[in-house]
Amino acid sequence: MNTKNTWKKYRGELYQKYFRKNIIEVFVTDKIDSVRAKAELMINNKIYIPIDIKLPYPMDRSMAGPGSGSLSIALTFDNKNIKLVTSRNQNESYSLQKENGKFHILKDKKIFLENVEMTPILFHAPRQAFINLDSRCIYNCAFCNLSKRGFFHEYDAEKFVKLILKASNRSDFQAVALTSGVYPDNTKTIKKMCYIIKNVKEKLPDIPIGVEPCISNKKEILLLKKAGAEEIKINLQIPDKDLFGKICPDFRYNDILNILGEAVELFGKGKVTSNIIYGVGESDRSVIKAIEKLAKMGVVPTLRMIRINELNKKKLEEATSDKLPNISVDRVLKIAHEHKKILEKCGLTTQTFETMCHKCGCCDIVPFWDV
Repeated sequence: MNTKNTWKKYRGELYQKYFRKNIIEVFVTDKIDSVRAKAELMINNKIYIPIDIKLPYPMDRSMAGPGSGSLSIALTFDNKNIKLVTSRNQNESYSLQKENGKFHILKDKKIFLENVEMTPILFHAPRQAFINLDSRCIYNCAFCNLSKRGFFHEYDAEKFVKLILKASNRSDFQAVALTSGVYPDNTKTIKKMCYIIKNVKEKLPDIPIGVEPCISNKKEILLLKKAGAEEIKINLQIPDKDLFGKICPDFRYNDILNILGEAVELFGKGKVTSNIIYGVGESDRSVIKAIEKLAKMGVVPTLRMIRINELNKKKLEEATSDKLPNISVDRVLKIAHEHKKILEKCGLTTQTFETMCHKCGCCDIVPFWDV
């Protein structure tokens, strides 16, 4: 037996098993670390801005979504977008630092992310006039973060058209998205959306328009489609059927599923999305089942981690009769990867969307963009 050759062969096998394995693991870890950083920031949702830092773009005050009612900024790192509520509290875990003209994010006063770029927000989102037509709502969903500040209450449909057309003069303008609380009723809200879509399309025929309405029947979906909307979001919101009844008492779970099916018939596979909110006491299995159910219908779910603040904390705990659980980074990443697997299996991708949340990517871990 040639001991020398045997050792060389064994040493080669060790190299293949250990060194190549670790090279691959390092590569994967680097990618996961970037996503993990975004998940950490999402969970914290706040960033301290020292008073002496001059920002290149104005802060945004969102009228809908996770940061509703708060001043926020959008940041980009490693091709990932995130929107964070800004704070003047020096004790926040995360803070923004500007050094030699470059931004960095600090965690507990140590470098967390280097060379972070601040991204301009058009309306609510980068590159989109994403507008909440009314912050008032006749429904009583416990998770709701709609701001009651009423910035656009005095705007009629014509004023919104003018606002969007003015925004279209900006170089970063790429899309329009409309959402709204329901006030005074659903019919008037849908009519307002249709008027805005038609009149914007007359002036900007090539600009994609997405809508996030509350829908009660197929006729309303058809009206929005005929008006010129290319994409639609109809929200299931809560994946667990029992929790849904407690948190969204004015809606019926199965009715929304039926309406989503009708939306796919009219808008097409890969052009319909639906919020699935997690972090209110549901199991991972119920989230995954909801994703599977929607994906099999041709709907691309928007998976959204609940953001808790003074607007919804008490309402949610009263609705569920329980304290809200803490959400871990590991859970966020696990569900995001399962989300992607299910979409791949169903032949769907978030990259078919030109408007709304999948295109923006600021509030969620988005499959095919972040993971």
